[in-house]
Amino acid sequence: MASSRVNFERLGPLKRTGIVFALLLTSARQVLACPDYKSEILSKFPPELPEASGLIHGSGNFWWSHNDSGDGPFLYAVDPKGKLLGKVEVQGAKNVDWEELTAGPCPGKSAQERCLYIGDIGDNSRRRDEVTIYVVREPTPKDQKINLLATLPLRYPDRPANSEAFVYDVQGKQFLIFTKERNGRVFTRSLNPTESTMKQIATVDLSPQTNLGSPRVVTGAALSQDGRTLMLRSYLDAFRWFRASGESWSKVLARLPVLVPLAPEAQGEAIAFGPGDQDFYSTSEKVPNLTHYSCPK
Repeated sequence: MASSRVNFERLGPLKRTGIVFALLLTSARQVLACPDYKSEILSKFPPELPEASGLIHGSGNFWWSHNDSGDGPFLYAVDPKGKLLGKVEVQGAKNVDWEELTAGPCPGKSAQERCLYIGDIGDNSRRRDEVTIYVVREPTPKDQKINLLATLPLRYPDRPANSEAFVYDVQGKQFLIFTKERNGRVFTRSLNPTESTMKQIATVDLSPQTNLGSPRVVTGAALSQDGRTLMLRSYLDAFRWFRASGESWSKVLARLPVLVPLAPEAQGEAIAFGPGDQDFYSTSEKVPNLTHYSCPK
């Protein structure tokens, strides 16, 4: 098995308050990274979302989210002002420990439609031999129920692991799953419903401590619509990689990322891009606000 490692001890020169411009030459253009994001709390999530754990922009001016374990199999649609637009039950699913939410083309003959991928991938005790990604066609906020389109089992090749982060890579037609552990592992899984055992492709070392003594373990992930910008978040910070056209993820994750300081959040869990590929958003399980990060012009 080929894997790569990112050593964050080498990030020392990257000051939390002074990230410089990061440039990456891609196949046809240069991508200019935002040097210093501005953060703003847009709203507080409604009381129905006391432990917002996943976040993805919906097909409209609203967001999809869900609670961590302890809630039923529900998706919540929330507008940017924090108003609850709808609560949708995912019939046939169980919320053992929902941790992440992403979106992409539906599998198979429904590829022209947009699907939501719900990650029931949490395993704090590391005892679940199999975890699950639920696939549903994206509902509307007015829908009360939605049926499962597919259930994708996930098995780690060696031992159970806890995960709170995954993305779907449209170009590669695969999921990237990030474990929540020091020397966190990165696994892939296709949309093939008969495939269950994942393949490890990289190791991301988030072991050094932050200034506040909290370990940099991965609690959320986001991938831009063009598939070129990957962001992972910890409780306190985010980390950004740029991907050249056709580049493998193992090669991407072998590089040092750009450190993106986040606004203080109690148990920050989720990160997502907005309608474009520059601004991003975050939320927290303990204080579920919707925080917007933009690049000053």
